Amino acid sequence: MATVRAPTISIDARSLPATNRSAKIFEAFDRLGVGGVLELNEETDPRSLRNEFGQNRPGRFSWDARNRGSGRWTIRVERIDERADTATFISHCSPFSNAKASTVAELALTASERSYRQGDTIFDEGEVWPYLAFVRSGKVVYTLLSPDGKTHSLGERLTHDPLNESGTFDGGGATTRAEALTDATIVTIPAEAVLHAVRNDSELALGFLTAASQARRRSIDTIADLAFAHVLQRVAKFLMSYAPATTGMAPGLPGVENLSQAQIAAAAGTVRDMAARALLRLKNSAAVELDRGRVRSIDRARLEAFAHGVQAPPV
Repeated sequence: MATVRAPTISIDARSLPATNRSAKIFEAFDRLGVGGVLELNEETDPRSLRNEFGQNRPGRFSWDARNRGSGRWTIRVERIDERADTATFISHCSPFSNAKASTVAELALTASERSYRQGDTIFDEGEVWPYLAFVRSGKVVYTLLSPDGKTHSLGERLTHDPLNESGTFDGGGATTRAEALTDATIVTIPAEAVLHAVRNDSELALGFLTAASQARRRSIDTIADLAFAHVLQRVAKFLMSYAPATTGMAPGLPGVENLSQAQIAAAAGTVRDMAARALLRLKNSAAVELDRGRVRSIDRARLEAFAHGVQAPPV
C-alpha cells in the first residue's frame, strides 16, 4: 500500500508581508512534528525560500515544489528526522513519496553513499553512468560545455534532488556534466534496480513522470529566458535565489559570496564581461552591494524589479 502523508498546515504565502514572511513560514514549520507537512502557495519560483530553509533548518526538511503554470506554485515541506537511515531518506525524495514501503526498502538495500569534494566531477556529459542518484547533502551543479570551451550552468541540485534521470530511463549518456558545487554526499541506486522497481510499482512510475514533467517546465523557462530576457534580467533572476525575504539591503543567503563573476555568467548564459556589467548596473541602482566584484548584500525588492524586467534597458 502506498504511503500517503496528509498536509498538516497550509499557508497562502502570497498574502504574507515581506517584513516577516520568512519568520511566519518558519514559525509554522517549527510547530510540526516529524512527518508533519507544511503546504505553501506561491506565485514565483521559491528557490530563495528553499535556500533559506537550507540555511536555517538544514537536514530537517524535505522539499517538493511544483510549478502549476500561470504564476502558481505549490510547495510541500515535510518535517523529517535528519538522522534518518537510507530507506527513510529515499522515501523523502519526491518521486518516492507515494511508493510502496517494500519498494523503498528493496532499493535501499542496493543503495550506497559517495562523497565528493567541491569541484569534483560526479559524471561527465555523454558518460554512461549506471546510477540514479539523489543529493543527500551539499550542492551539485549541472553544466554544459560549448565547442569553444564556454561553460553554461543549467542549475543547482540540492538535498533530495535527483541526478541522471535521463540516463537511467533511456539508457543513454548523461545529458550534462554534474559537478560538486560544494562538498557533497550523494546516494546512488543502480539504474537496473530503479527500472525493475518502476515496472512493479505504478505509484513510483507516476512519481518519476511527475518529476520529468516538472523538469520539462524548468527547461522551457530556461529556454524562454535565454531567448527573450536580456542579460541584466537573467543575472537578476539568478541572484533572486540568494535574496533574503527582508525589506531593504541585507546580507545575501549563504553561498552568494562565493560566486565568481564567471559562475554568475555561466548561470545567466552569458560571458564574464557582460555579467560584470550587469552586476555594476545592479550595484549602481542599489539592488546589490559588491565586495571586490562579489555579491555580499541584496535589496530583494529592487533586485526583483530587475528580474521582472521592470527596470532598466538591456546591458
